[in-house]
Amino acid sequence: MEEVRNIKNILENIDKDHFYLLTEVGKISKEINQKSYLVGGMVRDLLLGFDNLDIDIVVEDNAALLADALISKIPNCELSAKHDRFHTAKVIFNINGKKIPVDLASTRTETYEFPGALPSVQRTNSLKEDLNRRDFTINALAVSLLPDSFGNIVDSFGGLEDLKNKKIKVVPNENIFTDDPTRMIRAIRFATKFNFEIEEKTKALLEKAMSSGKFDNLIEKIRGDRVKIEIRYLFNLPNIEQAIKIFFESKVYRMVSTKLMEPESRRVRESESWLVALAFIINKINNNEQEKIMKNLQMTGDEIKIITSAFNANKLLLENKNPDSLFIYKLLKGLSNQSIEILKILCKDVACNVSPIDEYLNNTSKIKLHITGQDLISMGIPSGKQIGEILDKVLEAKINNPNMTKDDELKEAKKFLL
Repeated sequence: MEEVRNIKNILENIDKDHFYLLTEVGKISKEINQKSYLVGGMVRDLLLGFDNLDIDIVVEDNAALLADALISKIPNCELSAKHDRFHTAKVIFNINGKKIPVDLASTRTETYEFPGALPSVQRTNSLKEDLNRRDFTINALAVSLLPDSFGNIVDSFGGLEDLKNKKIKVVPNENIFTDDPTRMIRAIRFATKFNFEIEEKTKALLEKAMSSGKFDNLIEKIRGDRVKIEIRYLFNLPNIEQAIKIFFESKVYRMVSTKLMEPESRRVRESESWLVALAFIINKINNNEQEKIMKNLQMTGDEIKIITSAFNANKLLLENKNPDSLFIYKLLKGLSNQSIEILKILCKDVACNVSPIDEYLNNTSKIKLHITGQDLISMGIPSGKQIGEILDKVLEAKINNPNMTKDDELKEAKKFLL
């Protein structure tokens, strides 16, 4: 990519309401003698040619003043959240029927009491100091929103050059990973997502951090949801096999659990759910460790059920080497689509036959009865629990004989009359 020092022309081509919003923020910033900058992923992605309308704005030096001014000067602009501890605010712009959230933050510095702790934040009037608290140079680019310099890029650490050379490189901060270990997951995520290379010094810092043992089983020591968020982003990438590969090669997996073992194969394909990849990499460890990992990641009950249901079904499938259609039907009928997706991958990993599962998805699960509960009531069966039980029995019979007619179904139903 060519080196660009002003992206006004790129901003002019985004959604017109978002562009209008950015220009208004710049004008009002100037009116109240504040300097505002677009920062973070939106700047990076626009330079790379990707769509990204997640607006993060840093204010040199008081985001609260700008938030108040925006709310007072722009119709239908409202405060959504304000966090004095972190010197941040979120406002919602209502423009042409759209609700556009904007995150505002004062320029600030951060200190960490211990690795993985939430930071102590201090305001600063220096944009460079604020950019230096970020993770990687490609995420430490800022774009002026002031009218006289609109679109000008502030690049304090060579982020533009690293975008051009496809490098993931930390900002000048030796404690970048020890302050916030989740940045190590972020490093491999960006490397995988953009097909970038982790720069040598950055790679050395990452390897040093992981080799120290300080971050082994990290999710037992810090809020697991922070790790979960990064794991979810990583395992939702299209190139999931590459993500799993670098997850283990970098030893970042040890943050989740030192008991994890790299799969012999990486048969996971692009999926709608990060849970599929997570299930794949925790499958080979014992049940207690699986449960501990999922608990420490602060997964929801539904998320845990998706994975454990697949594991339980896989165990039963391995115990039955030649399952018939009825066995597969009973095994799978209560499972979610995600659980079935996990089950298929687990089966492929041990080279077992997945054709019965495909048969269920494509055919067996679609088998329907001609008869209804009303037909059974007409036969003299009182409405209630027995109706459902008989219909289930007839359906099971039809699973084994899909060509059953309505008369065949009625004859089958009569077998279960008391």
